Amino acid sequence: MRLSARRLRRLPAVVLPQAPEQGWLLEAVRRFDPDAATVESGISFGAGIRLAGPHPITAEAAVKVGLPPGSAWVVSDSGPFETWLVRGLARRFGGFAHLPQPVVADDASEVVIVHTPRQVSPDELGARLPGLTAGPPEDDGSFFLTSPHSPIRVRCDGPDVPSLRWLLPLALGPMRQDPGLHGYRFGSGDGHGVRPAAVAAIEFAQGVGGVATDRDRFRVSDPEDPALYR
Repeated sequence: MRLSARRLRRLPAVVLPQAPEQGWLLEAVRRFDPDAATVESGISFGAGIRLAGPHPITAEAAVKVGLPPGSAWVVSDSGPFETWLVRGLARRFGGFAHLPQPVVADDASEVVIVHTPRQVSPDELGARLPGLTAGPPEDDGSFFLTSPHSPIRVRCDGPDVPSLRWLLPLALGPMRQDPGLHGYRFGSGDGHGVRPAAVAAIEFAQGVGGVATDRDRFRVSDPEDPALYR
């Protein structure tokens, strides 16, 4: 089915300079939603949302809609999950994220977020993250682990923190429904702590049975994942 310029302008899309193999694209989408599946003309994820493509963007069409030429995959609806998916795919495949709707504001200093099905006690946190110490609790019950000698900082969220329950990553799968869910946001206080924060977060997730996702809500298991540095 031909993709109209009007539809392309109003829906999130990822434009890639070269179309990846379908298997590679599906594998990437499954890091965003493990239940993603191939359907006619694309990939289905979330609650029946579709990522349809590839649609060729010729040089003429690119000028008309204000996008780079290449191959486009268009999401069937607009919202935060669609924004994160498009943005994450663009990072992974070196493409362009077309985001016509206002983008959900994230903390730019956060590198990897780890969700766990249980609360990790301060003593265990200290043992697993040596050198970091907990500060006083915030009004919402969260607290920070920091160190003057480390670029890493960790925000620890409990079940009562609104940000923990707001639009939980699809990558968590059944863990999204766990009543004891906790979140640990590993970030960098400067621009040079991305890799240390990613290493610490992924090791922490593996040690406590958690799930680590990047800022676009894609599962990450390797601190060398290029998407963390784009």
